[in-house]
Amino acid sequence: MKLSATESGALDLEEIPPFLFELLKAIPLRAASDDPRAEGRFYPAPAVDEALVEDWKSLVHPGLQETFLSARETVLADLRGASAAGDGFAIEIPANHMDAWLNTLNQARLAIAAENHFGEKDLAQEIEPDTSDPRSIALFQISFYGFLQECLVKMQG
Repeated sequence: MKLSATESGALDLEEIPPFLFELLKAIPLRAASDDPRAEGRFYPAPAVDEALVEDWKSLVHPGLQETFLSARETVLADLRGASAAGDGFAIEIPANHMDAWLNTLNQARLAIAAENHFGEKDLAQEIEPDTSDPRSIALFQISFYGFLQECLVKMQG
């Protein structure tokens, strides 16, 4: 896979192998997890005081949900604009979509980690994906999404 910056500040991903492209297409779905474990990571209680938690749920939570949904929709639209190129795929992430990608990649990583009960020890491993092991694929997915986040942050910085 090749990554490069365009003159407009976009990130071009080219020669994306089919396996990695499938992981890219899974980002919005993974980020939309309604698994209670993932929900707890997306919306952690800001305090132990019940009144504060209720205020947060009524005042902040809906705005976060809207932000997360909007970010996922942006990523999905960009993914729909991907094209087949040779043996792989290509996609451009416009500069003004990078925050949405960072947000959605983070949600996806949190969901995958929560759903699979991954701890720090799991996440610190060097990963070589074993396609016969769903846990191995999930760890690789988290690692790949983290790599993309790092690339996006460097583009912005």
